[in-house]
Amino acid sequence: MTRITGERILLWTLPGTAAIWLAAFFLFPGFLPPMSPSATPAEIADFYRENTARIRYSMIVFNWFCVALIPVLMLVVERMRGMAHRTPVLRYCMIGCAGAAPIAFLTASIFWLLAAFRPDRAPELTQLYNDLAWITFTCGVPFLVAQSLFLAVAIHLDQQEKPVFRRWVAVFNLLIAIALLPAGFAGLAHSGVFAWDGFLSFWVRNAAIALWIIVMGVVLGRTLPRGHTPEATA
Repeated sequence: MTRITGERILLWTLPGTAAIWLAAFFLFPGFLPPMSPSATPAEIADFYRENTARIRYSMIVFNWFCVALIPVLMLVVERMRGMAHRTPVLRYCMIGCAGAAPIAFLTASIFWLLAAFRPDRAPELTQLYNDLAWITFTCGVPFLVAQSLFLAVAIHLDQQEKPVFRRWVAVFNLLIAIALLPAGFAGLAHSGVFAWDGFLSFWVRNAAIALWIIVMGVVLGRTLPRGHTPEATA
C-alpha cells in the first residue's frame, strides 16, 4: 500500500497544473498564432478591443498557473535533500530560482490584463503594455535556465549507489536549459527566430517548459518512497 505523504499530495497537483497551462494557452487569443512584435499600435489596440473578454479570463487562469508551479518546484527541492552532497547550497539555489521563476509569468499576465483592462485607451499605451507583457514572458528565462543547470549539477554530484535521480535526468535538464536560452534575446529582434513570436523564442521555449513539467513529473513520481518506510515517516 502506498503511504500518502505531503510529497505525494504535491505530485497529485501536477495534472491540475498541466490543465491550467493548457486552458490559459488555448484561451488566450494572442498565442495561436503568437502576436507579431511588428504589429502597429492600431492593430494591437484592435486586437485588445475585439478579444477583451477572452484576454481577461485567460490571464486570470494564467495567474493560477504561476501559483501551481510552486508545488512541483518545491517537490524537486525536497527530493534534492536525499542527494549525497556535503553542502545544501545547490538546494538553496534551486529554492531561489523556484521562487523567482513563477513571478516572471505572473508579471507578464498582469501586463496583458492591464492592456485589456481599458481597451479604449490610446493605442500607444496599449502597445506599451503589450510589449511589457511579451518581453517579460519571453525574456524572463534566466531563472528557468539556472534552475535546470543547478539541478543538472546536483544530479551529477550525487555520487551514491542509488542516486535520487538517474544520470539521464541531468542531461535532460542541460538540454532544456539550452532550448530556453535563445528566448532571452527576444528583446533584440522584431522578426525572425529570436523574436517573441519566432520559432526559438516562442515554440521551442514553450515546448521545453511543457516537456520539463511532464518529464520531471514522471521522474519525481518514481523517486517518491512507497509504503511505510523510515524515509516516508521522516
